[in-house]
Amino acid sequence: MPDSRDPQNPAQPAGPPPPGTWVLGRVRGIRLTMRFTWLPVAMLLAVGFAAIIRQQFPELGGWRYAAAFAFVVAFTLSILVHELAHALMALRFGIGVSEINLGFFAAGTHIEGERKSPLEEFAVSVVGPIASLVVGGLAYLGSRAFDEGVGYVALWELGIANLIVGVTNLLPGLPLDGGWVLRAIVWKFTGNMHTGTIVAAWAGRLLAISVLAVPVLLEEIWGWQPSMIDFIIALLVGFFLWTGSTASLMQARLRRKLPSLQVRTLARRAVAVHSGTPISEAVRLAGQTQAGAVVVIDGEGKPHALVSENAVAAVAPNQRPWTTVSEVSTAIGAGHIIGVNDTGEEILATLREHPASEYLVLDASGAVYGVLATADVERAFRSR
Repeated sequence: MPDSRDPQNPAQPAGPPPPGTWVLGRVRGIRLTMRFTWLPVAMLLAVGFAAIIRQQFPELGGWRYAAAFAFVVAFTLSILVHELAHALMALRFGIGVSEINLGFFAAGTHIEGERKSPLEEFAVSVVGPIASLVVGGLAYLGSRAFDEGVGYVALWELGIANLIVGVTNLLPGLPLDGGWVLRAIVWKFTGNMHTGTIVAAWAGRLLAISVLAVPVLLEEIWGWQPSMIDFIIALLVGFFLWTGSTASLMQARLRRKLPSLQVRTLARRAVAVHSGTPISEAVRLAGQTQAGAVVVIDGEGKPHALVSENAVAAVAPNQRPWTTVSEVSTAIGAGHIIGVNDTGEEILATLREHPASEYLVLDASGAVYGVLATADVERAFRSR
């Protein structure tokens, strides 16, 4: 769904941050958070880098840990640059961004809604890897200012790390940035966004299989003997790519069904009755007019409640003449009204933002058309 909010005032995250995160602050109104898992992973990486520093610069002693931790922080900041590039480009196109969540293995920018054109998709997706490549190049050039020493090693390693991040993210398969770039290209040539998603998702699955085969291929072609760690890393990366691409594939297939969903065809026609009407009379009127729902109106004829089918079924037949519809109805809540001309994306937006079992359907003039049951929408999805 295209987001129409002001890009200078992006979406504010609703409620508290997700469990297991720190709130670091805001940039252009975008909340910056970091997973608690960053600290133990950062410490492990710092210990590993400190071992490299000790081999080359034993005279540093315990200061090697401070230098190694500084490198890890610098690498985290470079990840932030990558994600900010995505976010700021999205804001430039008027797309809301609510949060940037930092982590070594699963950093992400929470962009609100779909991009409105292949150009937007391409620009928002490609700018992150480009930012990493720029940071990597600058760090590598910066290392040339040092003939030797910790500064040279740190900048060189930072440059290589960012170049790897940039190149890896440009691989053409979801959920990598390169997958969204591929999606934009296919979307441009086919005119169908969902076709682009399906192609990029299958490309992501092929990448996942390729990653699993990398250790074996390196051994067969170059005679490199992979370790158990290499196989574990390949398995984890392959699993990440496979699950991400599969989720995108399922979402694309779901969204391809949306245009065929229409409130007009899914809604149950309703009969309107006053609150004092006995259940037996309401049921009789519904049967007479072949209506599938009952709406309760006030003295001015305005709908204010929906009769619950389950509540009616719970009333014994011999009690229905003495029980009014007001006793088995539920007030129409805010957001529980939907237009008869709404279709797939609009239906899903209403169901997601204002969950309910039933919604009042009004026609273009504001008159009662019927009732849309969530169960009917779910049934329509399964049957397509």
